[in-house]
Amino acid sequence: MDGIRCCLNPHGATTGQLLTERSMANMRLVKAFKLSNTFVSNDLSIHSTFVSQARALLKGSNKLGWLHFRDLSTQAVQIELLELNAMTRVPFDVLIQCVTLRVILIGLLGVDASVDSFAREDIITVSAHINHLWALSKKPENTPPYLLPQLNDALRRLIPDTQKYPNPVDFVIPAWETLWRVVATAVAYSHQDEGMSDAFLSLYRSPNVKTFSGHGTRLSPKNVVDETMRLHPPSKRIGRTKTHPIFQYLPSAIIRLLQRVIPNFITRKESADVAEIQRSTAIWGPDAGQFNPARFLSSSEPTKEQSEALKYVFGGGPFRCIGASWAPVAVGVICSAVLTAIDDCDDLRIMQGTEIGARDGWNGWYIERV
Repeated sequence: MDGIRCCLNPHGATTGQLLTERSMANMRLVKAFKLSNTFVSNDLSIHSTFVSQARALLKGSNKLGWLHFRDLSTQAVQIELLELNAMTRVPFDVLIQCVTLRVILIGLLGVDASVDSFAREDIITVSAHINHLWALSKKPENTPPYLLPQLNDALRRLIPDTQKYPNPVDFVIPAWETLWRVVATAVAYSHQDEGMSDAFLSLYRSPNVKTFSGHGTRLSPKNVVDETMRLHPPSKRIGRTKTHPIFQYLPSAIIRLLQRVIPNFITRKESADVAEIQRSTAIWGPDAGQFNPARFLSSSEPTKEQSEALKYVFGGGPFRCIGASWAPVAVGVICSAVLTAIDDCDDLRIMQGTEIGARDGWNGWYIERV
């Protein structure tokens, strides 16, 4: 793990240097989404403002409590399941995306609206376009010019507060883009396993941190979410663009100019391979590549090295995700609402595909009426 530490938090690095390394590695997201938040800027004031806003949002969500968050999740699931009145099945990933977005808009971003007031066309557009633009951002070709305006128009209808959210993608993408994938993966593993399903059903009945964390020899929702994020880390590799030491104190505008002229001499790309350490048999044992939430039971406490490795699913160093304690519980509560809704309806089931997807790859997965 020394390589990851050195990549994300090199000894002696200043905050400005770390911001520059991160923002330069994320320039593709400016091109794709016109992001303007701290993930694509080395401006200290932008970073400070974003972190303060994010902390305030997390504080507000925590103040409303997990019972409120569960009720939002329940409403969101029921709204999306209404689509089954018009068709026999809906794509599993689309339903999870839409449920999670509805919940995040109100339960975290604090949009003053009811869960059912959002036009489904806008929810679908935002979900689909963010995923599409993210995939296109990794390719050299230009993106279709209509995608971002369509995304921004839909987002503005969902989030009309221009003062609080002048550029809604700045908060929607970090809040939603990884969360829905963890929810989808956790539900995919849990829906046919009695122990995991029971853990989430218990959380639905008592939505609080104590139930989430569990105790004793029974699986808890936290065990399942931890194992989901270990085996399927939302950010498999965290990129950084390192500047050659003799140039790193130049203004960022000069560095960018020099990059265009002599790119390979000015900077080099590095990445923290989070996925590699989560599947390392040296750290996790011979079953490192298998989904086994029981490894986190209190009766078999993870080693210090395992605990350190798992923390990297939220990044590392000064810029480790500030929602690291909130997000797993949010995942658990949304999962509990999805699994409870299906458990309560004899005519609903999850149709399983050949493999568990990520941002895409959910072919063959559906929620259907039987």
